[in-house]
Amino acid sequence: MRLFGKKERPHPLADMPVWIVPLDVRAGTEQLPTPLIGAYVQVFCRGDDPSTAAWAAIQAIEAMGYSVPEGPTTVNQMPAADYDMFVSSHWPEQRAAMPSQAEFYESMADYRTVFGPFGGYDTPSSSA
Repeated sequence: MRLFGKKERPHPLADMPVWIVPLDVRAGTEQLPTPLIGAYVQVFCRGDDPSTAAWAAIQAIEAMGYSVPEGPTTVNQMPAADYDMFVSSHWPEQRAAMPSQAEFYESMADYRTVFGPFGGYDTPSSSA
């Protein structure tokens, strides 16, 4: 919002690169809800490179008691300022349950991961 002709400044982390790490999650020490055998999730995190970001995302999943049997085959990147637009375009029906743009900046400033919605499945994929 502009008041009295002042130009709105972007958030200091707006241009910061954020990694989007897609993971296939399985039960570990923590079980998945019945009848699920796995779930897909996109994890947003900071990292110096795709490998560091993937490691951070996997560590966050494992800290929850789940396992990641295989590392991601691709890792994408976006500016932190694009988070709200990304969530609104990918998961519009779950927007209210996701962190706000301000909460996302706070998490990224503290090097915390942010999870997208978990999409569970109850049958093995045809490639498994």
